[in-house]
Order: sequence, then C-alpha cells, then structure tokens
Amino acid sequence: MYTMTENEILALAEKYMTNRKSKYVYPGTLGKCEGNKFEVIFLKIEVLDPDIVIDPPDVRVLVDTKTKEVTWIHQI
Repeated sequence: MYTMTENEILALAEKYMTNRKSKYVYPGTLGKCEGNKFEVIFLKIEVLDPDIVIDPPDVRVLVDTKTKEVTWIHQI
C-alpha cells in the first residue's frame, strides 16, 4: 500500500490553498493525524504584523491520504 510522504501531504494542501486564492504563510505544518487524515495548518499573513491580533491565527485543512481529498476545517 502506498503512503504519502509529509512533503506530498503539504504540497496537496498548498495546492488546495492556492486554488482558493488564499494568502497564507507557506509552507504549512502538519497537525493532528487520525488514521489516513492529516491536519495541515497555515498561519494567516496578518499574524506576521506585531500590531495586529488575529484569532484564530491560522487556517486548517484536512488531507485524506487515501483519496487525496482536501477539505477546509471551520474554526470558531
């Protein structure tokens, strides 16, 4: 069985973010993993400005390594 590497997971998530025309800090970082689903975290650009408070400071997507589907994780 083929398993995606960390770089392949990040690349898939970055492609998703680029297709959404989202502006975030690249590369993302891996977060939680549940089975074949990996959370990828991207910092928001505004976080780099020390005069701005952003909550939450990041956006997250879920990458399914089996289907290669990427979905947005809604944060409250």
